[in-house]
Formats: sequence, structure tokens, C-alpha cells
Amino acid sequence: MATTEACVKDLRKEVRVSILLVSAAVIVAILPQYAQSAEGRAAQQIEREVIPGADRMTGAEREAYRIRMQAATTPEEKAKVRAEYVKAAATAAPSPLRGDPERGSKLHSACFACHGIERYTRPLTYAMSTFADSLLRASGLSEMPPTEPARFKGRIHSLDMLRAAVTRRNDFLNPKMTPQEIEDVIAYLNATYYKFTE
Repeated sequence: MATTEACVKDLRKEVRVSILLVSAAVIVAILPQYAQSAEGRAAQQIEREVIPGADRMTGAEREAYRIRMQAATTPEEKAKVRAEYVKAAATAAPSPLRGDPERGSKLHSACFACHGIERYTRPLTYAMSTFADSLLRASGLSEMPPTEPARFKGRIHSLDMLRAAVTRRNDFLNPKMTPQEIEDVIAYLNATYYKFTE
């Protein structure tokens, strides 16, 4: 009886060892293939094509280009679509970008993922500044003429500074905004908070 139990225990150990060896062999056989397919996927992601004239396109226009490229079945068809966009980008006159505040307001909602309006305003508002100035003059503590309180500008004092600040923050976005979208956000911020003259 004892020898039978010992034989069963030995058999179980052998089965476990066999299962482990077979599993290890399968893993060793599959691992190189998996690594190659992972490298292939990484290479495909790195080789993402730059769309000709993408900086002057909307998101929908860029998506239309991608759809056309996916629909093209031969390399010649893809080259033809690409050449069409290259030609259109080369012939398009670089016009100065004009921001649209309405489009900018929609794009600006993404900015609130990182901060609120405290970036654009000071804690002391126009009304509070005017009230404090009036109290000082009424009490006789200030003989100075009333001062024009500062607008809600924070550290931004010109349209160029605003453009530089929005462009800097664009580096943190993924996907990044196009130059036209940046101008739209600038137009919205200027119309809503800063009110700089062009």
C-alpha cells in the first residue's frame, strides 16, 4: 500500500514537471514571434505619415485625407493622393491666420482640464479696485486722482505674450492644436478676458 502511494506521488511529480517543461517550451517558441510582431507594430506607429499642408487643415480635412489614403489600394494611388495634397499645399498662398472666437470657445474647453479662469484674472476685480480707491479718497487718505484699475490680464500684457503663452501650453496637448486652432483660442481669450487691440 505504501509503495503504491509513493508511486502515485512520484507520478504526480513527474506530470507536474512535464507540464512545466512543455509550458516553458511553448513560451520559448512563441516569444520571438511575439517580439517581432510588437516591433512591427511599433515601427508602424513611428512611421505615421505627415499630411502635406496639415497645419492649415481642420481635423475633418485631415481625417478625409486619412480615409482617402486607406481607400487607395496600390502604392501608385497613394502617391497620386499624396501628390495632390502636396500640390494644393504648395499653391495655397500663406494667408495670415485669423482667429474665430466662436470656434475658439469650443476648443478652449480642453484648457479647463488643467486650469480654470484664474490664469486670466487677478484676485482683485475691477469693481473691488474701484471701491477701494473710492474709500481712500473719501476718507482723505488719498489725494491722488482716481486711477484706472487694471483689467483682468494677469501676467499677459500684449497680444504677442498671449500668443506665446497659448503656443507654450499647446506643447502639453496630445493631439496638438493646429496653428489655426491656436489663433481661434487666442481670439476667444482676447475677446472674453484680455481685450487687447489688434
